[in-house]
Amino acid sequence: MAVSVTWVELDGKQVEVPAGQTLIELLRSRGAVDPQAPDPVVMASINGRRTDLYEPLFHQDQVRLYRLRERRTAPTIQRTVSFILDAACEQLFPGCELRMEFSYGRGVYCRLLGLKEGLNTAEIEAIEQRMRDLVAADLPITPHVFGLRTLISKARARGKPAETNLAQYLRRDSLKLYRLQGTDHLFYGRQLPSTGFVRAFRLVPEPPGFIMQVGPAGAPEKLLDSVRQPKLLHTMRTYADWLVSLELQDIGHLNRVIVQGKVQELVQLCEARHGRVFVDAANQVVALPEDGRLVLVAGPSSSGKTTFAKRLSIQLRVLGYAPFALSLDDYFVDREKTPKSPDGDYDYESLEAIRLDLFNQHLKALLAGEPVHLPAYDFHTGTSRLREEPTVLGRGQPLIVEGIHALNPRLSRSVARRHKLLAYVSALCHMNVDNTSYIRTSRTRLFRRIVRDAQFRGYTASATLARWPKVRAGEERHIFPFQNEADIFFNSGLAYELSVLKLWAEPRLAAVGIDDPNYGTARSLIDLLATLLPIDASVVPPTSLLREFIGGSSFNY
Repeated sequence: MAVSVTWVELDGKQVEVPAGQTLIELLRSRGAVDPQAPDPVVMASINGRRTDLYEPLFHQDQVRLYRLRERRTAPTIQRTVSFILDAACEQLFPGCELRMEFSYGRGVYCRLLGLKEGLNTAEIEAIEQRMRDLVAADLPITPHVFGLRTLISKARARGKPAETNLAQYLRRDSLKLYRLQGTDHLFYGRQLPSTGFVRAFRLVPEPPGFIMQVGPAGAPEKLLDSVRQPKLLHTMRTYADWLVSLELQDIGHLNRVIVQGKVQELVQLCEARHGRVFVDAANQVVALPEDGRLVLVAGPSSSGKTTFAKRLSIQLRVLGYAPFALSLDDYFVDREKTPKSPDGDYDYESLEAIRLDLFNQHLKALLAGEPVHLPAYDFHTGTSRLREEPTVLGRGQPLIVEGIHALNPRLSRSVARRHKLLAYVSALCHMNVDNTSYIRTSRTRLFRRIVRDAQFRGYTASATLARWPKVRAGEERHIFPFQNEADIFFNSGLAYELSVLKLWAEPRLAAVGIDDPNYGTARSLIDLLATLLPIDASVVPPTSLLREFIGGSSFNY
């Protein structure tokens, strides 16, 4: 019987293949899938959608191959190392369960549940060695589609409540999971073809857990030094413990709350937790010396800095103070003096784009009660002018400055540290798919930005996705190096917000066309949102930080 053939486009070249042949079979016949190769093919996109190498090929499919050292493979590499870690923990500590909790120390903070005490150094080293054994064995990692009834049965038999909840509330009849052959272990999310493709990883003790580190995007064989940030770690662990106390540690548990009709109570709990932070922060502002109170608020894109500053101002007014907000945007240098990035664009995120000398001169004068003619920057002309009316602050009147450089000591070098309260704001909400299927905390901010850009700035989801890598690079340069300087770490994440943002983000992402270079990212985000049940925005209070992004806020922005 003759085998039917078809034509596909493979990295821009027409290739004849047997109809229905998997991509990995085609690549193996060409010697392109070899874990020992310096830069092997590890994943692909078919018709714009990223996938593993086990997808069958059909007529006129357009295939783009991704190699191990490409930046876009980094999440898949990390997910595979997570899979190997989970399998190693199950083998060495049967009856215990791995929980991957949040980004930290250039890796992911993990704990092993079911132990009376945290893991000691020798036990962590044993887990790492078992992982290396699994990598050396080059075990295949293959996708399998399970019906939900079968999946729920398997999860219950293995004592995995998070997997059970995830499957139970999915609005589809099947789910693709990956099996690590030789361990009969299952994992959610796209994987490398086998364990042998993993290049570098390590486990760093961080009692009572540890940090799992892999190579950075584009350099999977390289490990960077771990960066300890005790204030951030405390904030993240406190929030993780709070979620567990509410039984909200993953998407499956969140979906259960929605199904049970407890959304209003959940919203009230999350908003009350935010409210407590503003009360504490206002008291810390008042505790600053009366002869100068400067509040500096920083955080990455779409973290909610503006709402933080507004709600802090309200709380200060409750205490009898009238804070004054100073805008960093008004201190931009004239456009022709703005530094440029390597691609030739104006780099408004550079600290050198700000008139630092003038800003520090004004800070010192304002806190001393002297009159100051503040600048006003005109974004149309790219120039600034001084306002005619002077600004004078009363003694002890708080001055609030919000911007990406607020934690950089150079920004406010004219003011003594004892007069400053530094606040770091970020959406540190880590709502994972299940205990081991880790979602980067920056994903929440990306969903927020997609929605806000569409609502208030007229940008498509594609435009936002195209800009996002540059935004993230700017955060790495200008914000994250200074976050441990903060006196206050405000987790602006809300446990329920992804279920609200889902209804706003999905149609925007669905509008990204199949020929758009951002289509693959858009489809990945849609797949993530598909695991969530929706929450109607009507339950979100008008003072909620989330309203900064979806609209309907009682604050003016």
